[in-house]
Amino acid sequence: QDSVPAPMEHDSSPAGAKYVTGDATLRSSAHSAGYSKARKTDRGPVTQGVLPDAMRNLELIDVFVKDGETDLRPAIARLLARADPAIGAWPCTSVAQTDTCLKRGSGSPETSTRSCPKKHLEDFAIPPASLASAKRAALCVTSSTWVAGTKAGTIMDAQASLAQLVAQDDAPGGFLFMFDELLEKKLLPVLKQRLVACGAVGSETTKIKFYIQRPPTLRLQPGPSSRYVRPHRDHEYGHQDGEINFWLPLTDPRETGVDLEVESAPDLGDFARTNAAIGQAVAFHGTSKKHKVGPNASHATRASIDFRVGIETYFDPKWSMAGTKADHDRKVFEL
Repeated sequence: QDSVPAPMEHDSSPAGAKYVTGDATLRSSAHSAGYSKARKTDRGPVTQGVLPDAMRNLELIDVFVKDGETDLRPAIARLLARADPAIGAWPCTSVAQTDTCLKRGSGSPETSTRSCPKKHLEDFAIPPASLASAKRAALCVTSSTWVAGTKAGTIMDAQASLAQLVAQDDAPGGFLFMFDELLEKKLLPVLKQRLVACGAVGSETTKIKFYIQRPPTLRLQPGPSSRYVRPHRDHEYGHQDGEINFWLPLTDPRETGVDLEVESAPDLGDFARTNAAIGQAVAFHGTSKKHKVGPNASHATRASIDFRVGIETYFDPKWSMAGTKADHDRKVFEL
């Protein structure tokens, strides 16, 4: 999901850290689509049917409760606690006998001797330079340091570092381990029930394969910011009609004021907030329906994960649009 292109003006006060340039979000994976001559002769995905209309409707699915067995947030907090400074830092990170604290919306460290509070994802602070291109990052950082004597990186550095951190976190209790648990125990059973209800699957005992985007994309959107994710449909990036999008907020939309907004039908442009709460997953047909995320005007960071599920019969696992580049794979689950 691409952000509106960033102007290259100089931010003369990075200590204020209002995010007015660069991408809206720092994400752990990217999917891009460039022009390719081969696309003219591309046969497209070969499937055995068309995804039923009932599966294209937006639906909220309960997938975890606070501190429950499928709550992803503690695993993500542990993951981010190991993050490179190019990704960001918690508001209070222990350094020797003192704490280096980063205020929300600030790229300037302060030291104190108070103990570190519980790590909330809303408090995770991202250096402004890490959302900018290499040229912009050089202008963003007027000081050579950002936190604990380390240099902030560019968005390419931070994105690559975050992607690697996520991809390697598959040990028991890790993010990817917990993600698989959430899929198997909560989300995929509900998705299969929907398929049975609309006649796409014969019965609950009928086996069906799901092709899961894995790792999912972790997105961090700091504020206060004027940056936003433009309206788009995933067909533009080569995603198939037989895929369902899932979006899970990991921070409280009431605190950040940010929610995913989706149109009710293709090209209507009647964007509406999902009103999803922490613990719910939004299922929607992002291939055909435009969706967007507005700017984060708060001093908190918005965190979410998103991924797509290809459904057997309606999805071709061997096809990819010519010219597309992705840094995630597919894992097959059969229920």
